[in-house]
Amino acid sequence: MRVGVSTSCLYPTITELALDSLLGMGVRDFEIFFNTSSELDKRFVKQLKSSVRRYGAKVRSLHPYSSMMEPFMFFSNYERRFTDMIEDYKRYFDAAKMLDADLVVIHGDKLPAHSPDEKYFERFSRIMEVGKRFGVTVAQENVNLHRSQNIDFLCRMREWIGEDIKFVFDIKQAVRAGYDPYTFADKLGNSIIHVHVNDNNPDNTCMLPGKGVMDYARLKAILDRNGCDASWIIEIYRNNFGEVSELVETAKWLTELTGGEEKKKK
Repeated sequence: MRVGVSTSCLYPTITELALDSLLGMGVRDFEIFFNTSSELDKRFVKQLKSSVRRYGAKVRSLHPYSSMMEPFMFFSNYERRFTDMIEDYKRYFDAAKMLDADLVVIHGDKLPAHSPDEKYFERFSRIMEVGKRFGVTVAQENVNLHRSQNIDFLCRMREWIGEDIKFVFDIKQAVRAGYDPYTFADKLGNSIIHVHVNDNNPDNTCMLPGKGVMDYARLKAILDRNGCDASWIIEIYRNNFGEVSELVETAKWLTELTGGEEKKKK
C-alpha cells in the first residue's frame, strides 16, 4: 500500500513547482497531472525525472490534460481521429516510460453515448495495446457523466476485454454518480490498481480525506479481500484545503490508518 498525492491538487501552480513543493515536504509517491502539451517535451519530462530521482520518489501514474478531448477523438465514429489521437497519446506513454510510471489514466467517452458498448471496448483495447508497447498500463477511471460512471458498464467492459483491463477507482466520482463507494469498489474487485482518494459528506462530494464520512479502513479491507495492490493517491481540488502541509499530513495519516508501507517499516 502506497499513499501519495496528485500534483493536480496544487493547480494552477505549474507542474514542476507543484512536484518540487510536495517532494520538499516529504511526499514520495505521485500522480503527475500534465496540464499542457509543452509539458510532454522530453526535456521537460527529464526535468521532472531528475527531481523525482533526487528524492528517491516514485511516479505511480500520469493524468492527461486532454481527457476532455477523449470522447471526440477516441470514441467518435471517425476512425482517422482515433488513429491520430493514438499518435498524440504515445507522448504520454513515452513520458510514463521515462518516469517509470505504472499507468496512464483514461476518462473515456461522455454521456449520452452514441455508439454500442462493444465499439467502446474494442477502441479501449486498442489503446491498451499501444500502451503495452511502452510498458505502460492504460487504466479506465470511473468518471461522473461519462460512460464509466456506471458500474454495470465497467463490469461488461471487464467481461469483454478480460483480465488485462485495469481500473482507477475515484471515490468522489462514484459518490457523484449516486453509488455507494464501498459497493462500487467491491464490484470492481482486483481490477482496481489505483485509487483517487478524497472524502465526502451529504453537502460536499470532494473533501480532504479525514474531513468527511469515508471509512478508509473499511475500504482498505474491501480492496484487500479482493486481492488489490493499489496505490492510493490523494486527488482533491485546491479549494478543498488550506496549507499544502495539510496534504502531507493527510498522506501520513492515511498510511498509518491503513497499515501502509511506512508503518510496516517502523
